[in-house]
Amino acid sequence: MTLTVVVDAYSLADANLVGWSWVLDQDNWACGHVEDSMSISQAQFWAIFSFVRRSHQLREPLTIYTSSEYVAAVLQTWRHQWRRNDWRKLDGMPVTDLSLIRNIDRYLAGRSLQVQCVDSSQQELALQAHIYAREAAYSFRDNGQVNQGPGLSEARVAQLRERSSKKPLTSATQLKEVPDSIPDNVAKFPQNHRREDPVVPLDRGRSSGPAGVGGLGSAARGAAANLRPITQVVRDEDLRFQKFCATADRVQIRQMMHPDFMSIGELGVPISRTETAALLAEDPPSPSEVEVRELGPHAAQVIYFDSDAVQSWIWTRYQNNQARLIFQQITKRPLDVFGI
Repeated sequence: MTLTVVVDAYSLADANLVGWSWVLDQDNWACGHVEDSMSISQAQFWAIFSFVRRSHQLREPLTIYTSSEYVAAVLQTWRHQWRRNDWRKLDGMPVTDLSLIRNIDRYLAGRSLQVQCVDSSQQELALQAHIYAREAAYSFRDNGQVNQGPGLSEARVAQLRERSSKKPLTSATQLKEVPDSIPDNVAKFPQNHRREDPVVPLDRGRSSGPAGVGGLGSAARGAAANLRPITQVVRDEDLRFQKFCATADRVQIRQMMHPDFMSIGELGVPISRTETAALLAEDPPSPSEVEVRELGPHAAQVIYFDSDAVQSWIWTRYQNNQARLIFQQITKRPLDVFGI
């Protein structure tokens, strides 16, 4: 039997913290928070770390559902490439959240894993995970405490161990002994578990994932990949984005947003990625004029002009010739006191 777990994160920009959670079922879940961070992807890695740490001795195949394409790519593909490259990238840049990803990788040793983006089949668990992550963020902001949840119950673990003991390991690789002294609900990774590897150049023939969160890559890699100009990429992506908004396709709207997306609404209040997708599905933009401005080789701004508001969207290059929304700000036009 395959274990299916959903992870999510919720960002509070005003408090500079992110709540995270994982949900296996209604009785087995956990949540926590990350301080001094606005990274949704980092928080989701914390959620995954929390779960695999509690369940790494189980032999059941594991399927993880995440809202982050970056997290899915790291766990499914890039961590294996980075491990073969001694946890370095082709362009010499360090792996983001290296200590966290390496510990997740160690707990997953010898285990069958599939990582997918959340779809309609997991909406119930996804909603539950979103609520727990949001409550963790607000609870810590308001009173400094978080209901960490029941975790993985002993009864559930015993049931899974009994079932999995009758099955062979899915891989010839044996589970490695991992120190079990790392807290899974704290804000910062303990210093004694950090490992800062020196950055050294690698052979050109090796492969690696993107240079940073969202796959921006370096200038050298960009030239080698013959990347399209960012304005061309963003114009194409923006047309797709407007189409998804017009058809109220929340899943596609959300997938076109970067894992670290943040919106500033009309009242100056930060709005999360999930809430922004819901608002766009209910009230899609209908700009009378669109302007695209290049901010750099990997970023561009799209400005929507209409009769009562101006919307500024920041796009960043994602996986070479794609782009993802990373920021939105809405500015209301002042009323014309003369009625003209």
